[in-house]
Amino acid sequence: MKYLPPFELIRRSIEISTIRGELHVNVTYENFIGLLRTMIRGIDVDEAWYLETYPDIGDAIRQGLVKSARQHFVDDGYFEGRLPFPMVVDEKWYLSQNPDVAESMSKGVVLSAQEHFDKDGYREGRLPFGM
Repeated sequence: MKYLPPFELIRRSIEISTIRGELHVNVTYENFIGLLRTMIRGIDVDEAWYLETYPDIGDAIRQGLVKSARQHFVDDGYFEGRLPFPMVVDEKWYLSQNPDVAESMSKGVVLSAQEHFDKDGYREGRLPFGM
C-alpha cells in the first residue's frame, strides 16, 4: 500500500450520531463505495500477475474496454473479489485457523491451503496468515 487516506477525509463522508449512549456511523452507499475506492487506490496492483490470473481483463484491455489492470481493480476488481497481487498463504497457520479447509484437504477436495485461499478463502474473508 502506498497511500492511506487521512481519517478526516473519511470523517467528512459519514454521519456520526449517538443512540442510547453508543456512537453510530451512517453513510450513504454512494459515499461508502467512494471511500472504499479512495482507499483501494493506494494499493499496489501487480499488473503482470493480475493479467495472467484474470485473462478476461487482458482481453478487455485489448478491446479498449478497460484502461489497465490497476484501473480494473479499483473500479470493479476489488468489488468482484479479485486479488490485486499474489498473497502467499502460511499453510500451517491457515489450516489451524480453518479446520474445515484442513478436513477438505484430508478428503482430497482441496489440494492446499493456498489453492483454497486463491479460489474461495479470500472472497470468504479468511486471512492468509496471522496479522
